[in-house]
Amino acid sequence: MALVEIAKGAVDKAVRLGASQAMATVVSSNSALTRFTLNAIHQNIAQKKYVLNFEVVVDKNKKGSSVVNSLKEKAVADSVERALKIARISSPDPDFHSYAEPKKIAPLPEIYNKNTASITPEDRVKGVQTLIETALDYDKRVTWSTGAYTTESVNLSIANSLGVEAETAYTRGTIDVVTKAGDDAVQGSGYRSMRSHDVGTFDFEGMARAAAEDAVNAIKPELIPIGDYEVIFTPTSVGTFTGFMGRLGFSARAYQDGYSCLMDKIGSQVFDEKLTIHDRGRSLETYNAIPFDGDGLPKGNYTLVEGGVPMNLCYDTYTAHKDKTESTGHALPNTGRGYFSGFPMPTNMVMEPGDASIDEMIADTKRGVYITRLHYVNPIRRDKAVISGLTRDACWLIENGDIKYPIKVMRFTDSVLKVMSAIDAIGDKSTVSMLSGAALPAVKMAGFRFTGQSEF
Repeated sequence: MALVEIAKGAVDKAVRLGASQAMATVVSSNSALTRFTLNAIHQNIAQKKYVLNFEVVVDKNKKGSSVVNSLKEKAVADSVERALKIARISSPDPDFHSYAEPKKIAPLPEIYNKNTASITPEDRVKGVQTLIETALDYDKRVTWSTGAYTTESVNLSIANSLGVEAETAYTRGTIDVVTKAGDDAVQGSGYRSMRSHDVGTFDFEGMARAAAEDAVNAIKPELIPIGDYEVIFTPTSVGTFTGFMGRLGFSARAYQDGYSCLMDKIGSQVFDEKLTIHDRGRSLETYNAIPFDGDGLPKGNYTLVEGGVPMNLCYDTYTAHKDKTESTGHALPNTGRGYFSGFPMPTNMVMEPGDASIDEMIADTKRGVYITRLHYVNPIRRDKAVISGLTRDACWLIENGDIKYPIKVMRFTDSVLKVMSAIDAIGDKSTVSMLSGAALPAVKMAGFRFTGQSEF
C-alpha cells in the first residue's frame, strides 16, 4: 500500500473515533553507512526503517500524539487509539487553531536519483578506498584518514483531515573525511565534505587531495595570542553562523517565545549590506530540497536578508495562527520526537555570492586567521546570538597578505550579529559549497574574537 494511503487511513480512523482533526506523517527509509578510521573500514551497516508519527485533536484544541516504527495495520490502529487517549486527558492548547488547509504542490522528481538509491556496499568501499589511497599517495607525511560515507533513499507522505495529501521521494549522499599528516607531536589535520542528491557527482580524488594538502600544510601548528582578528571563513564554517541565525533569529517560534536575536529588528539594518540570503525550499542548490514542508504545504523562495536587512520570519501553521498571518512553508517534517519538532526554521538557505576569490581575501588581510571549520559550538546568550566553540582542522595565521604558519586549536566567543555586521568580502561562485542546510560561499569578516588557547 502506498504510504499516503496509510497516512489517510490513519487519519480517517481517528475521525471516525471522534477526533476533530488529525494528521499523519509516514516515512519509509533505506539508509547505509560505511565508516572508516586509521585507513581501514571498521563499520558497514544498512537499515530499513518505517516511522508513523500520528497527531490528533479532540474538543478543538486538546492534542495527543504517538510514534510507532511499524506500518502494519495493528500498529497503525494502536497508534491512533493511543494518540486519542492522550489527547482526551491533555490540557487544552489555546494557541492551536487548525492543521493546514490543502494547497497545490508541484512535484520535484529531481531530488530522487536512481544512482544514489541503488548504490551498493561495494560502491561505498570503492569510494572510501579512493579517499584513503589518494591521500597516502599525495605526500609521504600523510599518515591516515578517517570519516564516513552515507547514503539514504526516503519516501515521505503527509495527510490530514482537512484534505492535505502530500508525498515525495528523495535520495541523499554525504561524505566527510579528516586526513592526518606528521607525527603525534606536530600533527596536521585537513577536512573536506560533500553533500548531494546524486553521489555520482562526488569527486573522491579531489576531496582526498585537498584534505591531504591541508593536513601537510598544517603540520607543526603554533599558538597565537587571544584577541580580535580578521577571519576568512570557508563555507563550512560560515554554515555555523547561518545555522544559528536560522534557529535563534528567523524562527517565528524563537520570536514568539521572546528570545530571538532579531526581536524588534525585522526591517532594520542588522547585518552588513553585502549580505543577502534567501531560503529556496525547492532549489537543487540545496541538500534539503523538497516540494513541501512538515505541514504538507508547498515550499518556495523566501527572502530572509536583503542588503543586510532581515526581512521575514519563518512560520509553520501553528505559529502563523498566533501572529494572525500565513505559514511560509517552514514546518519541519515530524518524523519522530526530534529536538526541533514544532520549531519552524529555514533549511534551504542560499547566500548570494560576491566577487572575491580566496586568494584575493588572503591578499587583503593584514593580520588574520583562515578557518576551515568550527566545532562543538553552543549558544551562550540566545537573544544576542552569542556563541562559543572551537576551531578545528587546518587553520592558519595570515600577516600582510601571506599565510605564515598553521595555528593550534583556539576557543572563540562572539556574537553572530556582530560578526555578520562587518563583512569585508564575500566569495565568488567558485567558493560556494552545498552544506546540509545551506549553500554558501566563503566570507571574510572584519573581526572575530578568540578567547582561549589550547595545547593541540
